Amino acid sequence: MEQAVRLAVEIPSHRRAAEAFSELTGVAISKSTLKRLCDEAGGRLVAQEAAQAQAMDAVPKQDEVVWRQAPKPASEVMSVSADGVMLHVRNEGWKEVKVASISAVEQTSEGVTLTQHSYRAGLWEAAVYGRHLWAEAYCRGLERAQQVVCVNDGAAWIWALMFICFARRVEVLDWWHAVQRLWTIANTCLTPDAAKAWVTAQQLRLAHTHLRHVMRQVRLLYPRGSPLPDSVRQACAYLFNNRHRMRYRFFRQAGFPIGSGSVESACKVVVQQRMKQAGMRWSRPGAQAMLALRCSLLSHPSHHAWLPFH
Repeated sequence: MEQAVRLAVEIPSHRRAAEAFSELTGVAISKSTLKRLCDEAGGRLVAQEAAQAQAMDAVPKQDEVVWRQAPKPASEVMSVSADGVMLHVRNEGWKEVKVASISAVEQTSEGVTLTQHSYRAGLWEAAVYGRHLWAEAYCRGLERAQQVVCVNDGAAWIWALMFICFARRVEVLDWWHAVQRLWTIANTCLTPDAAKAWVTAQQLRLAHTHLRHVMRQVRLLYPRGSPLPDSVRQACAYLFNNRHRMRYRFFRQAGFPIGSGSVESACKVVVQQRMKQAGMRWSRPGAQAMLALRCSLLSHPSHHAWLPFH
């Protein structure tokens, strides 16, 4: 029944997946049976991932100490990103699914490319998610990578987890989140055409790591003594507080990624395409089981060899 479960993981409806399996194989299977199979298969993965994550920071007894041999990374530079997406959980309302994406960084003639993605996602609190992030990073060999590049938005909880999990890291603020703040500043006081021209000029300064010049241009828009709108104040604070993560010229020269598109894509591909269809409501165990199955199915085939489908 592995192929039936795979169809149910890929097709955003247990009923349609059951019908497709029956048409393809001539073997009848009901919607409820297929859902039960998915819950069982996903439940096993959830238990395995939980045990793996718990083992990462468990304190062994003195006679049980075993040195781990970390796997070899897929590339010398590895990228890790985290994000969240909302999911409707039955009897609980909208809850955040925390998603991690880990990728190999490759330099090509066209620039930096992220390949060999692997994912881990769940309805976890930040502390539990941190253990799963660390476990996934260990499986991908980040302990042996020459550089670990953490590309994320400005969420404080994300950067706190990156600090805890990765002692040696390069922190990068996602480029488009920085640019969005420039648009917030420009749209508050300029016409659409003037705002476009202003943001284009500031993007060039930002790309060359001239954040001080950018802030000077903001001051020209809002001279001292003039009221500063809350949206502009928040945008300026966001840029200032993340200034050490915005050395974009250095990042590009070093061949590091500056966008968190891999995890934003994971939120859509892993979670939303299957689990946020019209009217869908998930039980917490059912949602976690499907998330584990989706991560297993969509991760690069060379990873998660212990999971089904690979």
